[in-house]
Amino acid sequence: MDVRRGTRTWPGPARKALALPAAAIAFTIMTGSGMPAHAADGAPSTAITVVRSGIPKGFLLYESGATRKRFEKEIGPMSWRFSDLRDVPLLIDPCATARRTDVGRQAARTVTGRSVKWDGDYSEQLIVYRDETAARRAVEGLRSQLHRCGERNRQYFTYKTKPVRIGDEAFLVDVFQHATTMGGTVMRQGRTVAVYTLPYAQNWRESEYGVSQAGKMARKLERFNR
Repeated sequence: MDVRRGTRTWPGPARKALALPAAAIAFTIMTGSGMPAHAADGAPSTAITVVRSGIPKGFLLYESGATRKRFEKEIGPMSWRFSDLRDVPLLIDPCATARRTDVGRQAARTVTGRSVKWDGDYSEQLIVYRDETAARRAVEGLRSQLHRCGERNRQYFTYKTKPVRIGDEAFLVDVFQHATTMGGTVMRQGRTVAVYTLPYAQNWRESEYGVSQAGKMARKLERFNR
């Protein structure tokens, strides 16, 4: 996995956390604990394995200890949190709803790594929907929110997107907030949606948006859909 931290030059020995207005919080990182979500009775026979008993522990890339160590080798100590809460919003939350706006979820997992020295989150999220239509509508809904809410408060933040060829559909999201940037990749494979977010992304450098991670996850999910 190509994980790059854009070590920017910041004034002073350490960069202070930005004080953003609530409406300008582009990425809402939801953490916590909860029981794994399970598929509802009568799930279609085409259900992928990850839904039958919730998303298996260790299925996400960032659950791997080796992967987390590679992150920490690049950026230093990190604190990690894992959540199976099904009702969290997508990691990319342009309207700052702090709640989910999609429907048809059957399972979810979110992993967030926060740098101890720098204010920045490296996050991974996998959402499993009841069918491909629900997953497609979730992605369409996010695109709509980016267009609608990305036009608000432009003095605080701006959004840009760029398509990328991963899975069944995918795109990069570029966010500028005051003096910093964030990047993310949204990828749909069948009836699953994966989201990756990284701080300091710029100039559409794919390694700073989580493209390689999304590609790996797409290949894992493709095997389950065979």
